[in-house]
Amino acid sequence: MAKDDLISLYEYKKKDISNALVVTGFPTIGIVGTIASRFVINALSLETIGAFFSDYFQPVTIISKGVPLPPVRIYAGDKKCGPDGRCEQIIVITSEFMPVPTIVRPLANKIIDWCEKKNCEFIVAIEGFNSGKEEDVPLYGIASTEKAKNFLKKYDVEIMQEGMVGGISGVLLYEGRQKGFNVICLLAGTHMEYPDAKAAAKILEVVNKMLPDIEIDPEPLYKEAEIIEQQLKKFMKESQPQKQVIPEAKIMYG
Repeated sequence: MAKDDLISLYEYKKKDISNALVVTGFPTIGIVGTIASRFVINALSLETIGAFFSDYFQPVTIISKGVPLPPVRIYAGDKKCGPDGRCEQIIVITSEFMPVPTIVRPLANKIIDWCEKKNCEFIVAIEGFNSGKEEDVPLYGIASTEKAKNFLKKYDVEIMQEGMVGGISGVLLYEGRQKGFNVICLLAGTHMEYPDAKAAAKILEVVNKMLPDIEIDPEPLYKEAEIIEQQLKKFMKESQPQKQVIPEAKIMYG
């Protein structure tokens, strides 16, 4: 099977998203990406405009507001965002489940290719890293291009000089560098053992600055992140009986 055939994209609604800021959130360390991206979707009342599909994805349906949805979804809304409000729309690509390793790079490339085709401005990948700290939440950023690095400097995000970024975010970064596409990764220090709403909220404070038309009070933000954390713990618990499907998928399709 060709790599391009591993992932399919379905758009529920044809929408001009040129000049958009794209936020990605997948569940890696601390589930930070999913917590933060779901908060943005809820806070801005974004609508579902599409989804990515693959036989490699977890065979689950996410139920939201009584509607069955696929594991990897695309949301959109008309919001001023990005440096100086240049971006006219915000797009969020999110999932509650991390795809198996064999599909991570094809999915990341599919996201970048779609963003390029749609003339999107930036991708902001939300990520956690194991900091080993209990109280302070360190925050760093990494950029694929000089333009993206200047974007981080505008928001006073410290550049990570040494380290490693895995999963979708890591692949988006190096593929963005290879293709000259603006990818930014925001990383918050978190715990490996459980979902960390505090780390997600730390990143959301930066994302909030990227949305000049919207003011989010930090205190409710932290409380809402904790609610989302509890919802994700419930999802994770309910999905446990499905875990054996992942290694079987590797054998079937590898």
